[in-house]
Amino acid sequence: MSTAPAQQEIEEAAVSAPALFDLERMRNYPRIVLGIFLLSAILLVVTSHDGLDLKDRPLGYDFITFWGASELTLDGRPEAAFDMDQAHEAQQKAVPATQAAYLWHYPPTFQLLVAPLALLPYALSFFVFTALGFGAYLYACRPLLNQPTPYWLLAAFPATLLCLYHGQNSLYSAALFAGAALASERRARGALWAGLFIGLLAFKPQFGLLIPFALIAAGQWRIFFAAAVATLGFCGLATAIFGFGLWQVFFGNLELVRTIFEDGLLPWAKMPSAWVFFRYLGVGADTAYALQALAALGAATVVVIVWRRIGMTRASWAVLVSASLLVPPYLFDYEMALLAVPLAIIASDMAVNGASRGEKLWLLALVLIPPLTSFLANATHLQLGFPLLLAALWLAVRRSLRETA
Repeated sequence: MSTAPAQQEIEEAAVSAPALFDLERMRNYPRIVLGIFLLSAILLVVTSHDGLDLKDRPLGYDFITFWGASELTLDGRPEAAFDMDQAHEAQQKAVPATQAAYLWHYPPTFQLLVAPLALLPYALSFFVFTALGFGAYLYACRPLLNQPTPYWLLAAFPATLLCLYHGQNSLYSAALFAGAALASERRARGALWAGLFIGLLAFKPQFGLLIPFALIAAGQWRIFFAAAVATLGFCGLATAIFGFGLWQVFFGNLELVRTIFEDGLLPWAKMPSAWVFFRYLGVGADTAYALQALAALGAATVVVIVWRRIGMTRASWAVLVSASLLVPPYLFDYEMALLAVPLAIIASDMAVNGASRGEKLWLLALVLIPPLTSFLANATHLQLGFPLLLAALWLAVRRSLRETA
């Protein structure tokens, strides 16, 4: 828990830091970033026509997938969300002028969560969904960031703004990771809450694959079993409502996902995974998968070593979240919003314990570059997001091992 002396210590550290990180700039830069974002959002709406932007994409063009799946689910046809024609028909109820079909690839757990969205008109539903995710993200991550003006800094994290632009769900993932990290520090019922938050991550299961290894390595059996029960309960509830058939459709759809992914029908420039990084370098698909598996195995090994060595701390959570982003080959730039969790922990540690200028510059790069990776990939034909994720893990590990030095 923060105290007045601790806050004074943090502010003094910020003031004595190099000018790039002085207190005045930490107050002003986030406001500038948010101001630019708000102006661009207003411009996007003003220049739109019939709910479409200048590229004829619906406003919030990722969210339209969620709204369309909800429309079909409420209509008693949850399996139809995976059918291109029926999905497009539902999406046109949200934005009649849209011509492209946006595909649904999520498990029944997330379909259960988005089911109520179509009870509201599209624009209002978009606002409610993004506002709740943004609020949960700020509320959960705030205690991790012991810095002056924490809400401004968190709100202005550029990868977070990508989620707001797209109407994506990564802010909910970040909030759940942050909630699990904070709950794990509590005694009594903390393990149950941490397990519940981890279980809810089953709506995007690829980000939870390393969690069991971390908990086992640290001997956190109460959280492990609480998370297992919560995950099974979440999946069981989705199955009870939708039936096993929807799971069969979801797993059957994975072949389509693989095909459109490998054929480049999804924008590789926006996908900072190891697979895409090596494909840009001309490596064959099978070899790229092997290298992706190697990256995932390396990330898992690092997590196990750190959690076994220092136990379950905020620093080890920073390592876990950073490593989790290296696991899936199917990864988008807006999912780098999860970096807010480790970066908040790292920034707080730097403020209290000090850091080299090089570490601070890496932190600044990790804050600023994620939304630029797609532009850089188009310009250079290199996916720089993957090395950036490696840098995030390296910085998290470097700071975490200070606890054993």
